[in-house]
Amino acid sequence: MRHSAIRISESYIVPESQRSALEKSDIVYGAAQVAPDEMGGYFDFTDWRGRKIDQSYFLGRWTMLYFGYSRCMGSCRAAAPVLAQAASELRAAGFPARAAFVDIETHPVTAPQPIKRTGEEHRHSYNWSMRMAQSDLFDRHSGQIDVLTGNRVQLAQATMAYHVLREHTTARPGEEAMSINHSSMIYLLGRDTFVAAYGYHDIGARALVSLVRELDRVERAAIDFAAAKRRYLRGACGSAA
Repeated sequence: MRHSAIRISESYIVPESQRSALEKSDIVYGAAQVAPDEMGGYFDFTDWRGRKIDQSYFLGRWTMLYFGYSRCMGSCRAAAPVLAQAASELRAAGFPARAAFVDIETHPVTAPQPIKRTGEEHRHSYNWSMRMAQSDLFDRHSGQIDVLTGNRVQLAQATMAYHVLREHTTARPGEEAMSINHSSMIYLLGRDTFVAAYGYHDIGARALVSLVRELDRVERAAIDFAAAKRRYLRGACGSAA
């Protein structure tokens, strides 16, 4: 059951009754307050193999985008299969689609720490377990999820652009070194790379597929995305800029 609101970009001309129904939630985990038109627009990443990713990677297809961390044993584990299943079903139905998981973890600037495995001690850089987790996430979903990452600056800019909240905390059971508390939204990027809609990770693959089918056929209205972002900044920061 979906518990959270799904917000659709104002540029998609859908019946108000449908828009209102999607924006209602059964249980409030957190309000989806930021309009889709006030977020997104950042595409500078690398994939888990180190290949550069830019806007052309997203252009021309529907993208299910999620920000989490590959070592996560919580909401990320629930979100990843949803992304993979929705993208797979859409491709099977003839829609160009892909699933992308952005790993927001960055390793601190410290000396290599000892990591013990099978009684032996090795000195690896901090991101050794992170890289292994990214590879495992990719393999666990049979390559149906593209695992993206980046350096500190790239990830800081990406999380700001998509309004992703994150904070480091002590390690939870099953996780090493530390854990990350983070917002857990699935962002649906349209063929033009703009955020078409977003909702909590419990949105479900079926709902994502239905939403893409609907939005892919409706008319679009012109919208000033730069003005929308300025409105958000005035509200969030009290700036008149």
